[in-house]
Amino acid sequence: MAKPMELPSSFTTLRPLKDMVLVKTADSEKETQGGVLLPDAAQRKPTSGDIADVGPDVKGLKKGDTVLYSKFGIGATDVKVAGTEYCMLRECDVIGIMPTAAARIEDVPQMKPCQDRVLLRVEEAADATAGGVLLPSSAKEKPTIAEVVTCGPGKEEEGEHVDVKLKPGQKVVFFKWAGEKMNMPDGTEYNVIPERDVLGTIQA
Repeated sequence: MAKPMELPSSFTTLRPLKDMVLVKTADSEKETQGGVLLPDAAQRKPTSGDIADVGPDVKGLKKGDTVLYSKFGIGATDVKVAGTEYCMLRECDVIGIMPTAAARIEDVPQMKPCQDRVLLRVEEAADATAGGVLLPSSAKEKPTIAEVVTCGPGKEEEGEHVDVKLKPGQKVVFFKWAGEKMNMPDGTEYNVIPERDVLGTIQA
């Protein structure tokens, strides 16, 4: 894991500008769900934390919010200030707001998506072909059908607010590699994706 950029000890404060968000990162996951301790090199990069400060152009987030953010954000920068690790990223790379501080994976269904994102509950992959032949796990197609759980508030485009058009309860087909996949302890899969990556709605 790459080490964060560390500011000289003479600097104790980092303030974000424009639409940037400063997130105090959560501790790395040191145990698997089965309780097995992980070596430092195997710990996953944290993708959640508490917002320490926001830039003046940030619209939908505030200091103190616990958020889930994209670990693949182009502008995301890990930085250490006065011994504390933070991530500086753009507001558009924040996936959603978690319902409580110190949120756990089980809290994802209550997450509020940010901007034009939607929270989806993904249907399970088929266990058999149309002819009834059982498929091994490696051969199952990646699920692309899901139910909308929650929608974000929309986002600003060219100075105008654009609402999300999808509604909770709708069944949708989405771009198979889009978004951030999250698996619950009970095996339920959720995904948070931008509305633009939803290909269409479906009905029985």
